[in-house]
Amino acid sequence: MGADKPDYILIFGQGRSGTNWLLDLLDLSPQTYCRNEANKLKTSPLAQLPSPIVRQPLGDDFGGQWDKAVASVALRMGDRDRIGTYPKFYINQPVRQLGTIVLGKRRLRQLFSPIMPSLRQPDWPVPRWFVHPDALKQASTVLKLNMAPAWAEWVLLNRPNVLVIHIVRHPGGFLNSMSRRYWADQDITVIKQDNQERLRQIVKYEPEWAERFGEIEAMSEEESELWYWRYASETIHTAGEGRANYVQLVYEDLVANPIDVAKHVYDKCHLPWTKDIEAEIAKSASSSQVIATAWSKKLEPEKIELTKRILAGSFMSNWWED
Repeated sequence: MGADKPDYILIFGQGRSGTNWLLDLLDLSPQTYCRNEANKLKTSPLAQLPSPIVRQPLGDDFGGQWDKAVASVALRMGDRDRIGTYPKFYINQPVRQLGTIVLGKRRLRQLFSPIMPSLRQPDWPVPRWFVHPDALKQASTVLKLNMAPAWAEWVLLNRPNVLVIHIVRHPGGFLNSMSRRYWADQDITVIKQDNQERLRQIVKYEPEWAERFGEIEAMSEEESELWYWRYASETIHTAGEGRANYVQLVYEDLVANPIDVAKHVYDKCHLPWTKDIEAEIAKSASSSQVIATAWSKKLEPEKIELTKRILAGSFMSNWWED
C-alpha cells in the first residue's frame, strides 16, 4: 500500500448526502477497515469527546483525547458497522461467514453475550477469533462521521497525515431526502426544536451568523435544517481548501461519474484499484442518477425557492449548475 498512505481516513458530510455510499465504496477494498458513525454509540470512545456539531473551543488536551479515541475505535466494531460484508486480509477467513452472521445481528449477539460479555454493548473490541488484531493495525481505517464540522476543522488544521473526504449534496436533494425518508417516522416538533438550538449554539460562538440566520424561532424545520447544512459545509470546506489532506466531493459528480471520482478517491487513499472493485462500483451506481435528480420534480416550489435563498451568497452556489 505504500509508506505514504494516510494515518487514517475520515468521511464527513450531512446525512442523506452520499456518506453511506462513499463508505460502501471504500469498504470494497480488502485493505480498509470501515466504521459507520461510531461516535453515535454511547460506549464508543468517540462518544466521550466534546460535541462536534458546532465549532467551539475544544481545549488544549483535545489532541491527546482525539488520538487515543481514534486508536481505540480502530480496534473496535459496533451496531452501525457493515461487519464482514467484503473479504478483508485481516479477517480469519474460515469463520468469516459465521462472524458476519453472529456479529452483524443484534439478537444473535445477545445469545452469545453470556460467553462474550462485551457483545452486550453497542460497541465492542474486535473478537480475536474473527479478526487478527496485528493485521488489523495494518489496514486503512476509515471512519464516517456525519454532522461533525468542529472535528473536521480540527483534524484538517492539526493532523496533516489524516485524509479528510468531504462530500456535499445539493441542498434541494438533501432536503428532499431528509423530509421524505429520514423525517418520515420522526417527531417534527422535536426536529425543529433541535435544529433551532443548533443554530443558537452557532450564534453563541460565531455571532456573525446571526445576521444571516435572522429570527431563528420563526424558522421551519426545513429552513433551520438548511441553514445548518450551509454552516457545516462551509466550515469544513473553508478549513480544508488548498490542503493536501482534503478531498472535496460533490454528490452529483459522484453520481454522474462514479468510476472516475471513485478512482480519484482510491488514489488519494493509496488504495489499490482493481477491475472487481470497478465492476462493483458501476453496479452500485446504476440507479443513482434518477435518485440524484428526483428532488427537482418532487420538492414543492416554495421549498425549491427556500434552497435557493439559503444558497444565495455562498461560495457553494458555484458547485451546481442552475
